[in-house]
Amino acid sequence: MQEPTVLLTILSQMAQKPEVKFDKLFQKLYNSELWLMAYQSIAPKPGNMTAGVDGKTIDGTGPEMFETLIAELKASTYRPTPVRRVYIPKANGKMRPLGIPSSRDKLLQTVIKLILEAIYEPTFSEASHGFRPGKSCHTALASVKRMTGIRWWVEGDIKGFFDNLNHDTLLRILGKRITDKRFLHLIEQLLKAGYIEDWQFNKTYSGAPQGGNLSPILSNIYLNELDQAMAAKIAAFNRGEVRRPRAAYKAVIGQKFKAKKKAQRTGDWIRYKALRKKLLSMEAADPQDPEYRRMNYVRYADDFLVGIIGSKADATELKTWLTEYLRTDLQLELSAEKTLITNAKERVRFLGYDIQKGTGKRILRYATKQGVVTRRTCTRTLELLMPRDKVQAFMQAYGNPNGWKGERRPFLLHLSELEILMTYNAEIRGFLGYYSLADNLSMVGGRIMWMTTTSFFCTLADKRQSSLMKVAKSLKQGPNQYAIADQKADGKTKYYYLVSSTKQLHREAVTYGQVDQKPDLWRYRVSTELGQRLSANRCEWCGSQEGPFEVHHIRMLKDLKGKLAWEVQMMARRRKTMVLCKQCHIDLHAGRLSEKKKN
Repeated sequence: MQEPTVLLTILSQMAQKPEVKFDKLFQKLYNSELWLMAYQSIAPKPGNMTAGVDGKTIDGTGPEMFETLIAELKASTYRPTPVRRVYIPKANGKMRPLGIPSSRDKLLQTVIKLILEAIYEPTFSEASHGFRPGKSCHTALASVKRMTGIRWWVEGDIKGFFDNLNHDTLLRILGKRITDKRFLHLIEQLLKAGYIEDWQFNKTYSGAPQGGNLSPILSNIYLNELDQAMAAKIAAFNRGEVRRPRAAYKAVIGQKFKAKKKAQRTGDWIRYKALRKKLLSMEAADPQDPEYRRMNYVRYADDFLVGIIGSKADATELKTWLTEYLRTDLQLELSAEKTLITNAKERVRFLGYDIQKGTGKRILRYATKQGVVTRRTCTRTLELLMPRDKVQAFMQAYGNPNGWKGERRPFLLHLSELEILMTYNAEIRGFLGYYSLADNLSMVGGRIMWMTTTSFFCTLADKRQSSLMKVAKSLKQGPNQYAIADQKADGKTKYYYLVSSTKQLHREAVTYGQVDQKPDLWRYRVSTELGQRLSANRCEWCGSQEGPFEVHHIRMLKDLKGKLAWEVQMMARRRKTMVLCKQCHIDLHAGRLSEKKKN
């Protein structure tokens, strides 16, 4: 049996040759080690403890399930289960449908995902950032930050992309590189499995369920066609090497050169310095040069942003082309309310950030072999900003955002003081961590910290029946540092600090380069401790080496009460999984897992 890491690496290397077609992929699904790898990648996620329509979760998964599914695939008797449809609220007040597949289907989808990811990742555009290894919202925003001189934005949003993804078009795109009919038919079966809503079965004629493990990679394969079309459009649109220099700027340069020669003779540098200062306030090139055009494109899932150095007519023409291309080639529709043409002087919203053209200027002087060089920066560069409405919505949970006054949160009073502190820290780090790229983080983040810290003190004061000032004084550990002491069993004291300053946030520059043409798949495929424990073929409770073996899962360690022996063992080892023989697993769920049986 081929090692799965070797198999995926070979597929990845073959994919870099455009002429290669992939056949016999269905046989790769018979590799039980590949199923173990897939299981290890999804096992730690709490969402796997959400049941599908069959009422089962990932709990109880083991080698026996792998072999059963492989046997069904070999005999062509495998039939996917309809997904369970639920709804979650969106930021605009509407509801987003999610499809929760059964644990069996989720496992199979992950195996297929590993194969598709190995084949298609080397060919994806570097402008694509959604649902990809080593890519994120922050890498997409960092690429926007590098755009300079933008005059017009085209904000793109595909209307109901995951609901309207055309199955025939997707299979046609997959068929360009994959010629294995059984493999393609299996993907089609998963797409057309249907969904259960209000106990009623509904067929799926289009779309890929959000919540399925296979949907993200399929969406990237589908929209890679748009990425490639945009790459061709950009190559045809771009024109000129540099902008046309302004005559007035060139004239001042000539005057500066003469003034320098004269100053070297006379020692009077006043005019030379005045002309040099004047140059720093002038534009060197014509921003309206019609012979210089550029187009920049970045996409995250079904949201994309196009920055244009050109005229509004160029932006309008691009929007028209995008509308027609998506309709005719991909059977998709642009959202009229979200696809806008915006001047770069105004703010645009992308991935929760506001983007606007910078207004400040910074002059840098640094030494070179030719002497001291003066350069201007921040000219026509972009700023990433925290949106006011997002900040206001976040701060409403802590008090009155208009007056920046923190208030107590009564629903936290039943928690311990340390749990309250950890709750505040998690919320603050989550929100400000996402906005760590914002240029106004220090200013706005400082205000947020003031309000959350005040709210924390008010909540603790209510719990202690004390005053805010007394609480703050009792927790103070230094300048703007507040901590709760926790006495450990060994007598040592550990301090947990409240996040009350932007200096406490972990902020690093995003330094991801271009998409690696030879992706480091080994990084995501290494064996985990769970895989090693499962491969050991030994029950972690009774010590039996007679299978079959299954893995018992829990959603979170904090759900355990510690009253039962097996709960104590999981809490002591800080594990959310336990490898058991089938009989011990049955006994555990029946409440009769005896400590006497423990090895």
